[in-house]
Amino acid sequence: MVKNYMEILVDEVYEEIKDSFQECECAEFENNIKSIALNNLQPAYFTSSVNNAKKKAFLLDKQTRINVVAKLAEARDILYKHYKKDKGII
Repeated sequence: MVKNYMEILVDEVYEEIKDSFQECECAEFENNIKSIALNNLQPAYFTSSVNNAKKKAFLLDKQTRINVVAKLAEARDILYKHYKKDKGII
């Protein structure tokens, strides 16, 4: 089965930081944040010859996790601005 390990990482990091995203707790908001972030992150696929240690190392890499946090925050800001615009708050 082909897996995008960036998706796995985005899910993990989002779970760690979601409490700081207090605008909305609905699944739609969560999925939109993840989708926007993933569209702005490089996909990460591994061939069958790559061992599990390298896959785990990717998921634990500090710089990659920092990049994911940054993209999730940017996605949240995009959604929040869109929400405010739709509600006429701007």
